[in-house]
Amino acid sequence: MKSLEFATDLMVQDGQTKIQRYHDRFVQRTPKEPNYWFGNRVVFYEPPKSADDLIAQFHSDIPEAKHTCISWDIPNLSIQSVKDVFGSTGLRIEEGDVLALKQDLKRAEAPEGIEIRPLVSASDWHQSEAIGRADLLKEDVPEAGLDTYLANRTTARKEQIAKGLGQWFGAFDGDTLAGDMGIFNDDQLIRYQSVQTHEAYRRRGICSALLCTSLVWARGRAPNAQPVIVAQADSDAGRLYRRAGFELAETTISAYRAPLD
Repeated sequence: MKSLEFATDLMVQDGQTKIQRYHDRFVQRTPKEPNYWFGNRVVFYEPPKSADDLIAQFHSDIPEAKHTCISWDIPNLSIQSVKDVFGSTGLRIEEGDVLALKQDLKRAEAPEGIEIRPLVSASDWHQSEAIGRADLLKEDVPEAGLDTYLANRTTARKEQIAKGLGQWFGAFDGDTLAGDMGIFNDDQLIRYQSVQTHEAYRRRGICSALLCTSLVWARGRAPNAQPVIVAQADSDAGRLYRRAGFELAETTISAYRAPLD
């Protein structure tokens, strides 16, 4: 993989996702999570020339998919070049920042009354799903099939943790989950996953404290690995990670559309 994002995506999804490689693309499927768009996509190696051809290729490669999701394993591909090709398709064109930590992470302690620990109980995981559900609905993700998607995602995360591939940490106010994030690693890379904070607990340092606790855990397993996190360009989250010490390593582009009714 040329992109840190895709290299760490596949590391995180080890054992969950299936890859078929071709000369011009790879096809990613996550059989247990058919509603996980970015786990069921086609990633091309060359810049787009024909949107119709690429969309047709996606549906040929993943004929069972009701959504469309295309990405490019081309770090720093111009988003405008993709918009020029896909502008009339109705697909959402999204740029992501791939951030790497090349210095010490700025330390942040948990706010008073907040305990950071792994998610363990069914209640812990259900609360994580609820936070994710609220965030996705704000992004106009269709409600149909969302609960199934979230439940399948939780099952996949638990399986990855059971295999020893990573851990999921939550910030708890008593029994209430204020925020959570995952972290996975191999010998070379550490990847943060799905950072989220409950709306009632935002701007209190929850995310910064989770970043620190998670990294201490991962560095204990892989002291020389490179930490990586992916955020939407120009988002509040992206700015928070930069303040914590992360730097822009590359950008990636995807084009996607929710299932059509």
